[in-house]
Amino acid sequence: MRQTYLTCVALVIAAIGASAPASDANAQASVESFYKGKDIRVLIGAGVGGTYGLYGQLAARHLGKHIPGQPNLVLQTMPGAGGNVALNYSYNVAPKDGSLIHLIHSDVLFETLLNPAVKFNAKDFLYIGRIADADSITLATRASGVKSIEDARVREVTLGATGITNVFALSALMMNRTAGTKFKVIAGYKGASDVMIAMERGELDSSGMSLANAITLHGDKLRKGDLVPVFSIAAKRLADFPDTPAMTEFGAAADKTLMEIYVSTSELGRPLAFPPGVPADRLAALRIAFTKMVADPDFLAETKKADVPVAPMSGEDMLAYVTKVMSTPASQLESARALHKQLVPGK
Repeated sequence: MRQTYLTCVALVIAAIGASAPASDANAQASVESFYKGKDIRVLIGAGVGGTYGLYGQLAARHLGKHIPGQPNLVLQTMPGAGGNVALNYSYNVAPKDGSLIHLIHSDVLFETLLNPAVKFNAKDFLYIGRIADADSITLATRASGVKSIEDARVREVTLGATGITNVFALSALMMNRTAGTKFKVIAGYKGASDVMIAMERGELDSSGMSLANAITLHGDKLRKGDLVPVFSIAAKRLADFPDTPAMTEFGAAADKTLMEIYVSTSELGRPLAFPPGVPADRLAALRIAFTKMVADPDFLAETKKADVPVAPMSGEDMLAYVTKVMSTPASQLESARALHKQLVPGK
């Protein structure tokens, strides 16, 4: 799969190198003139301690040299409300000239579909490209005594999350409904690192996290058994944890639409996007720059050395996926929203 993608990347880059029409050359010159000598913000809606910070810093280090004018990219953090503070900011307030790139939260799609209070729409963001997918897993500490999903069925298990509508919290609540578990969600942590600190102190039994976070930041704890996989938040079992059930294995047909919306976070992963309204020539230039970045030997060497998962997807393919999920039949979406409200009363 990855080899096929990289082969396509090589073909795209070869095509880019071919002679371009004069109009394309003019667009390139215009983009280069805009970006030359500028600082570009790379916004993340989280702290730097998790995978948003990890992939945001990767983009800040490697994307700029492929953008016409070679601007300097600077990471900016704006944590809050599980990423919604940054999403609302970039969608409604941030400049729409290409001077801000957003590593948007993977929750953007299900927040759009399930949360009427948000002031953004996933289909309007201008997707540049996805650096990695975000299959996720719920892990318990060794000290909690939880060794499998069965243990979570017979005793209360505390689970930390940034917000009650965070996908890690929602997946635990859904598992309570469909699999008979007894997760007690404790929300309000500022970021993934704060949740992990609480687990290490014994204040929490478990938490959900992206697979990249689990492997890259907590691989030693997994190998030693200090962190134990309980269930995955993915469309199917993860290759790294084949004996750990996926949440989609449980529930009746009526639950499936909502679970598909929840696990959309896995497909969206860690995507770079512009807020709506950025000029088309700058979007096109950034999509080309992204394609070059994910094939750049320096980028690949750094991700390999740090064991950082990379699974790129083009901006065009990301938009197609978002459009597909947003086209869920109205009757199914209505049922999913009703079930979501049951899981999270008052939301």
